[in-house]
Amino acid sequence: MKRKIYLWIGIVAVVLAATFFAYSKWMAPTRVAFVNYQAISLGSIYKANDNSHIKLVEVSTDELDKLKGFDMVFVNGMGLRIVEEQREALQRLADKGVPIYTSMATNPDNNICNLDSVVRDSIKTYLDGGSKKNYRSLLNYVRKVVDGKRFFINEPEPAVERAEDIIYHPNPSGNDRDDDLEFHSVADYEAWLKKQNLWHEGAHKIVVTGQMADPTGLIDALQKAGMNVYPIYAREKWFDYLNAINPAMVINMAHGRLGDEMVDWLREHNVTMLAPLTVNRLVEDWENDPMGMSGGFMSQSVTMPEIDGAIRTTALFAQYEDKDGYRHSFAVPERLETFVETVKRFLELRTKPNSEKRVAIYYLKGQGQGATMTAGGMEVAPSLYNFLKRLKDEGYKVDNLPANHRELEKMIMQQGAVLGVYAEGAIAEFMKTGNPELIKKEDYEAWVKQALRPEKYKEVVDANGDFPGQYMATADGRLGVARLQFGNVVVMPQNAAGSGTNAFKILHGTDAAPPHPYIASYLWMRFGFKADALIHFGTHGSLEFTPRKQVALSSNDWPDRLVGPLPHFYVYTIGNVGEGIIAKRRSYATLTSYLTPPFMESSVRGMYRELTEALKIYDHLAEDINERREQGKAPDARMEDDLKRAAINVKAATVKLGIHRDLELDSIAGKPYSEDEIRRVENFAEELATEKITGQLYTMGVPYEPARITSSVLAMATDPIAYGLWALDKQKGRTHLDADRDRVKFTQVYLDPAKELVNRLLTQPTMATDELVCRTAKITPEELAKAREIIADRNAPRGMAAMMMMTGNKKKGGMPAGMPGMPPKGMGGKADAKPAGHPGGMPGGKADAKPAGHPGGMPGGKADAKPAGHPGGMPSGKADAKPAGHPGGMPGGKADAKPAGHPGGMPGGKADAKPAGHPGGMPGGKADAKPAGHPGGMPGGMPPKGMGGMMGGKKKTYTKDEVHLADAIMEVERTILNVNKYKTYLMESPESELRSNMNALKGGYVAPSPGGDPIANPNTLPTGRNLYSINAEATPSEAAWEKGKRLANATIDLYRKRHNNEYPRKVSYTLWSGEFIETEGATIAQILYMLGVEPVRDAFGRVSDLRLIPSSELGRPRIDVVVQTSGQLRDLAASRLFLINRAVEMAAAAKDDKFDNQVSEGVTEAQRTLLSKGLSPREAQEMATYRVFGGVNGNYGTGIQGMVESGDRWEKESEIAETYIHNMGAFYGSEKQWELFRQYAFEAALTRTDVVVQPRQSNTWGALSLDHVYEFMGGMNLSVRHVTGKDPDAYLSDYRNRSNVRMQEVKEAIGVEARTTILNPTYIKEKMKGEASSAGVFAETVRNTYAWNVMKPSAIDNELWDEIFDVYVKDKYDLKVDEFFREQSPATLEEITAVMMETIRKGMWKATPEQIAELARVHTETVNKYGAACSGFVCDNAKLKDFIASKADASAAAQYKQKIAEAREANLSDKDAKSVVLEKDKQNAIDETADTSGHRMILIAAIALVVAIAAFLIIRRRRKN
Repeated sequence: MKRKIYLWIGIVAVVLAATFFAYSKWMAPTRVAFVNYQAISLGSIYKANDNSHIKLVEVSTDELDKLKGFDMVFVNGMGLRIVEEQREALQRLADKGVPIYTSMATNPDNNICNLDSVVRDSIKTYLDGGSKKNYRSLLNYVRKVVDGKRFFINEPEPAVERAEDIIYHPNPSGNDRDDDLEFHSVADYEAWLKKQNLWHEGAHKIVVTGQMADPTGLIDALQKAGMNVYPIYAREKWFDYLNAINPAMVINMAHGRLGDEMVDWLREHNVTMLAPLTVNRLVEDWENDPMGMSGGFMSQSVTMPEIDGAIRTTALFAQYEDKDGYRHSFAVPERLETFVETVKRFLELRTKPNSEKRVAIYYLKGQGQGATMTAGGMEVAPSLYNFLKRLKDEGYKVDNLPANHRELEKMIMQQGAVLGVYAEGAIAEFMKTGNPELIKKEDYEAWVKQALRPEKYKEVVDANGDFPGQYMATADGRLGVARLQFGNVVVMPQNAAGSGTNAFKILHGTDAAPPHPYIASYLWMRFGFKADALIHFGTHGSLEFTPRKQVALSSNDWPDRLVGPLPHFYVYTIGNVGEGIIAKRRSYATLTSYLTPPFMESSVRGMYRELTEALKIYDHLAEDINERREQGKAPDARMEDDLKRAAINVKAATVKLGIHRDLELDSIAGKPYSEDEIRRVENFAEELATEKITGQLYTMGVPYEPARITSSVLAMATDPIAYGLWALDKQKGRTHLDADRDRVKFTQVYLDPAKELVNRLLTQPTMATDELVCRTAKITPEELAKAREIIADRNAPRGMAAMMMMTGNKKKGGMPAGMPGMPPKGMGGKADAKPAGHPGGMPGGKADAKPAGHPGGMPGGKADAKPAGHPGGMPSGKADAKPAGHPGGMPGGKADAKPAGHPGGMPGGKADAKPAGHPGGMPGGKADAKPAGHPGGMPGGMPPKGMGGMMGGKKKTYTKDEVHLADAIMEVERTILNVNKYKTYLMESPESELRSNMNALKGGYVAPSPGGDPIANPNTLPTGRNLYSINAEATPSEAAWEKGKRLANATIDLYRKRHNNEYPRKVSYTLWSGEFIETEGATIAQILYMLGVEPVRDAFGRVSDLRLIPSSELGRPRIDVVVQTSGQLRDLAASRLFLINRAVEMAAAAKDDKFDNQVSEGVTEAQRTLLSKGLSPREAQEMATYRVFGGVNGNYGTGIQGMVESGDRWEKESEIAETYIHNMGAFYGSEKQWELFRQYAFEAALTRTDVVVQPRQSNTWGALSLDHVYEFMGGMNLSVRHVTGKDPDAYLSDYRNRSNVRMQEVKEAIGVEARTTILNPTYIKEKMKGEASSAGVFAETVRNTYAWNVMKPSAIDNELWDEIFDVYVKDKYDLKVDEFFREQSPATLEEITAVMMETIRKGMWKATPEQIAELARVHTETVNKYGAACSGFVCDNAKLKDFIASKADASAAAQYKQKIAEAREANLSDKDAKSVVLEKDKQNAIDETADTSGHRMILIAAIALVVAIAAFLIIRRRRKN
């Protein structure tokens, strides 16, 4: 019996085993994994799959170990970022027989595939076909052929070749498995629309292209809104379709560029292009993410489209999970509604008569009744008036405009003030006499419901109380909004975005919700005034710095909610591209650039004549002695004595001028300076003489004075020619001159002749020929041709980029660069099935690789110059080509272009060929070849059948000397051929700006442009264009890497000279967005090289990996770093911050170094510090490598300016240092720990810091004139001193001269700036040609000088304050400065004298009793006569007020106190106008900027409550048991 049982058991077991075997082999589900695919790609495949026995799973690169259980693995190799261990894991799976198919591997090491050629080709054919039908067949083919199943198979059909050059439409069947309908002509498509009742006669036509998501919802919504929508996927017929359709707008769901020819088309047809974003994550995750979007996805979805001139990169699509857990990208309903309304608003601008358009213009104004309007480099009042006049001339209803700009300014002072919350009296008076718009609660709350989610409004109420809030309110509960209305145009001040007293926090970001007046202003503008367009006038306001996401904003972000669907235009200086890009992305602005002030030389040489003569005598004697020594003769004693006396005379002149303080030299009489010290003095004096300074502030619509046009062109062109010729002479052995060590000789031999040449070119434009280039450079025509060849070859794309260009030689009507994309019928992310630039992009959506060359500067880029008179407002001819690398910075190409001044190259004619280095132009016309991945776009579509081996030929190899020689020649050629272009652009830009703004208000296209001051980057001209950034993923560029290495070595050398040949242990770096964009990441290169780590580039030129430089190759210790980032840089280049922290970890772990590893020692010291603060060993170990820090709560600045400038709120510098360390203590070195604040982390990172480095890339500002320098560099300096007990060295990385970057000690830089600007009568007279905004420049510089005195006392001497007093109070140069201030801006005089008195009160300036008495007299007299302007210094410092009164005449003091009281205190009897005002904030800045302590207490209390409840429940349960 048992035997039978066993037998049956055996039979059953065999049957079961056989059944299981048969099932597993022939019937079991086929599991297919997808690695590194985008949702758009997978969504199409998921929808296509109709076989329940085929299971599709997405596997992340972090989970590759899960792949061993799959029957087929598809890997998208485009942009696949895996480390060696992951690569090896994939290869092991392949070796073990797991079928793996990798497509489009940008890294050859990732090209893992173990299928035979027949299967591989079949799969590729299906993928190339792209349709859902092909995907269904592909999946069944995999099940049948690869997995070997015999049952539950739908027989795979042959692959259907993809249809190209089509207009498509989502299938009206509504079945997800149906492919879209395809049409091959506009007529056929329109006929179908009419048949389906989807045609709207006479309606706007909208082209939709480039999907990274399912566009069905967007197409449907646009059609329901009454538009005719044309979804296009085309290669050869792209422009044919565009021309046939003649759309009013293009909507590109981009992942890459469309290219330069698209820019031309948009400009010529004056068509706006919107670029909504696809968020690559679940909608909930995106909304909760503080970043929004970063890395390569941001570069391709935001940066690249911006270079095409696309606007409105607003998040529209996000991912949703279906019932099976599969993800799909669809339009977010709430976002779609706003986006469609945005489209309608832009289209209305095209059709609505100007006389009916309503325009709201915001200006920025400092706090205080008399405070001036401000905008970077602009004289605001006349500029704004010119803008309003132009609107009136263009037919806008601008009623009752004052007769002149001074009357307008007076009205703004009375009716458009921005008042500090402390100025109760001024607010009460304004509410009575300022004619504010009074907003009722019911109106406000109705607007809030339309604009804000309930939870957002709760934040407002929690932070500011119920409407109307704490100030600017009437007794009956209405809220006052300042505004001046001129018919259909309203002019408004931008209110403070915070209710505290920290001005910088208010301007550059706070974690709190804005107050009611701020929100009410924008909501009234939208819903009360019913604006058709919004303009922010001048650089810059605060809207873009309100809290939360950096880009891809959600409905929880303030700019998104306050701008809403309104077309937004931002008049922005070309000199501040870094912050401009933040405004563009966070407030959805179309930027329209304006000029900087003009440039000129300092003209101080005559002021230093005594020193100059003493130096000449010394140099003559020194040359005689050296000549004798070279002849083998010893100098006699008399010559030696004469030389000593000459050295003593140089010293005497140096000390008399105070230069010894700037250079930190001794002043001991009778002891001569050494030869090196005299060289330093001589070079300093020569730097003063040749320093470039700005002239009067720019007025929109008004060209520079002729003399200033000439001086600006000289500033733009002299240095490139001089340094190019010097580099040539060095290469050819014709000179051994050191330009840094012997500035005087360099001026004589190179600068002066270059200046003379530029002057001649300006008067004789036809001189600019190849013959002149060769003669000037002392080269042959053959050498010129060879240089062009070398640069052209080096700029030509290779590798993946060359493959991308295989269809670049397109037919007429074809798609230029990135081809507009296929609807989600295709792979989306599968690049071997799509043209380059297919939205979906580069497969996987990861085609983020563009080289770091500055966008405006690559060959073929055509965005930089436009035909004169074009509606977009661009003067001059088409710039079809660009110089390689940094615009104007790297040489390039053929110079057979028309010479400067040739009719084809000047405004009016269409100049298809441009001279070398034309701002925006590479020599020789159209340069179709671009370096790999440059933002100029990948010309041509991707070969339709995959890579096909088309990786391009190898670059020719050139020696370093050949390349440097070619670079120098091209620099000279480019500049010579463009001198008159510069002149033309400067002359025409004012009109271009106005024309461009008027065109934008008509819904027209604003052409793209790089940014930066025109000396550093001539490609920024002409102005009136839409600024763009660079691709962060390709930084640091190769050019930036070389600059970074040079500057890092210079930092080490400078420190060692000052510190007995010791190496610095740790160097602090500040990262700023403007420098990052303009230098292509040179400061990041400094950081990496200091650590002994170098970038590794992939096939597209992206820097996504690092290599540890061997110690023997580095030749020095690895030096530790600590990095602070501005919020602007953080938002633009988050991935670079991750790279830096990774480099720190690599350097710290380096083994077998020949030298000390200061990074490793720094980590050990940080760990010790953290342990001493009470952290656990695990926490200390983790935090010890943290090196990248920035503002807490996502703030954009440090939040200490208000504290520093409120001297009555701090007594010890340690208070400021501790605030700074707290406010900048968020860690940004890891995506997973983004914005993490951990106490003591930043403090520990600051230990052992010996040097503080700050970038300086602009010729428009310096350490004294820009407050952010003292804020970041000074704040870091003070914090390091607080932590280490030692004042660190402080150096500026000076990038202003692209041909000669250098390091400069900050005290020396401050000396140069002070002597050439605020103490220079030439500079003062230039600024005094202006008005109130110009007056404000002086006040800002004096205020910053005070702040530097706080942050780094050794940088500011007592004598500097004496000089400021003599110049501005005693009028040393008899310039009538007192009259200027009293006429233009009495508030400025109040501010300057108040700041100087505060410097005295704080003990930082040892002023004489006479100086103190005179300052008190001037200040009190000005306040008594003109009233208290009520800036923080004037009205909000009680201790200072009492100090000033105590030093003034008794009667004047009494009146002065009364004036301050009137401004500060409300009239209690004035019931109707009384403001409900916030009490003065008495907390320090740490509370204002990041008051996390209150949140912490709430959190602790909440935790305690939870614990108590839990304990109660447990006890209760036990009792029951």
